[in-house]
Amino acid sequence: MVLRWDRFSRNAPEAYNMIARLAKMAIEVNAIEQPIDFSIPEQKMMLSFYLTIPEVENDRRAMNTTNGMRKNMKEGRWVSTAPIGYKNARDAQNKPLLIQTEKAEAIRKAFEQYATGNYAMEVLRKQMNEEGIKISKNHFTRLLRNPVYCGQIRIKAYRNEEEEIVRAIHEPIVNEELFYEAQRVMAGKKRVLAKITKAREEFPMRGYLVCHQCGGNLTASRSKGRGGLYDYYHCNSGCKERIPANIVHNGFEKWLKSISIKQEIAELYIAVVENVFKNNEVNREVEIVHLTREIKTKEEMVDKAGRKLINDELDKDDYKRLKESIQLEIAGLRYRIGELQSMESGFMEYLRFGMFFLTNPYQYYSTATLEGKQKILGSIFPEKLVFAENNYRTAEPNEIVELLCNIDRDFRGSKKKKVAKNSDQFHQVIPMGLEPMTPTLKVLCSTN
Repeated sequence: MVLRWDRFSRNAPEAYNMIARLAKMAIEVNAIEQPIDFSIPEQKMMLSFYLTIPEVENDRRAMNTTNGMRKNMKEGRWVSTAPIGYKNARDAQNKPLLIQTEKAEAIRKAFEQYATGNYAMEVLRKQMNEEGIKISKNHFTRLLRNPVYCGQIRIKAYRNEEEEIVRAIHEPIVNEELFYEAQRVMAGKKRVLAKITKAREEFPMRGYLVCHQCGGNLTASRSKGRGGLYDYYHCNSGCKERIPANIVHNGFEKWLKSISIKQEIAELYIAVVENVFKNNEVNREVEIVHLTREIKTKEEMVDKAGRKLINDELDKDDYKRLKESIQLEIAGLRYRIGELQSMESGFMEYLRFGMFFLTNPYQYYSTATLEGKQKILGSIFPEKLVFAENNYRTAEPNEIVELLCNIDRDFRGSKKKKVAKNSDQFHQVIPMGLEPMTPTLKVLCSTN
């Protein structure tokens, strides 16, 4: 017994099916307020009416809800559960609104790092997990694809309405240029420059050392001994090469302390940096004008395609694909313009950093993060290092450092003693080099 038939079911086909199944077990279903006499065939017409009405109400309610949600979405409002980095709220008119949370900064950082092409998606996902934002692989992929983070809302196709993207009213976590730059990386249209591997703070020189016996790369690990835990750099190629990490680190830091910059070189550095920035300023302005014209050309291509669509000269699907492709290209161009514009007032920043590093390399290295230490290693040495008999050896350090500083010649050892042929060539962790000093060092190199 049920109170009314809409309490039994709001789906007529399923209700009839269940009534028939129960009847086979000699069980009759009936409603207290809407009784049906199943012995009278005409009563089944009333049953049909009682069962269909709630189903129609459900469909109408669902339609009204969908229409209301789509109306709000077209106004730029997010109507479902807030994505990571936002929380659901209400504005003064009691309408839905997204507000950023404390996780927004981690989302912004993930987009910035992924858009460089230097970070694998899985590395960034694990990084977010370590920061307390638990997210699965699929969810992280959807996060990077979701335009809500750049202030847009995607409205799916519905009936005779095509899918569209509208401007949202909430504050974006990233700008459109950065978002579309990330889409270019995901689509494989931007070359991944470097593979970032997992590193540990206690082993900053892992990946920068080779075995003096076989030329293979040295790895690093921590061992447990009678006196506690001990860190070592060691070879995995069958050699017995095994060096305590503190000896390796102390040797490199001792060399850094020995570097000094001459006054006349410092003055030359300042003069060259200033000259380069003046020349680059002109070049940047020319490139910005060129990129702006290219953006205008591509926007005109979209307008032209739109007119062809209106005149039935272009298929809707072809227009959509063409528009998305051009929008990605425009986003990349705008991102490049943003990079150029951000460099306009960087002279003093470059100068201060360059002078500080060149006059205090040990201090900078000792206080730097793991990433900073590895950038320093990658910038100074074009090839990997060999550590043997408490001395370092490499073919050549960076010739700029050699020009600027009084380098201890014993550090490199004899050039005649070569590393084994199967030694891997040195690779930089971050291809851009030691930012923000690298552009200036390149100039100094070219002026030598």
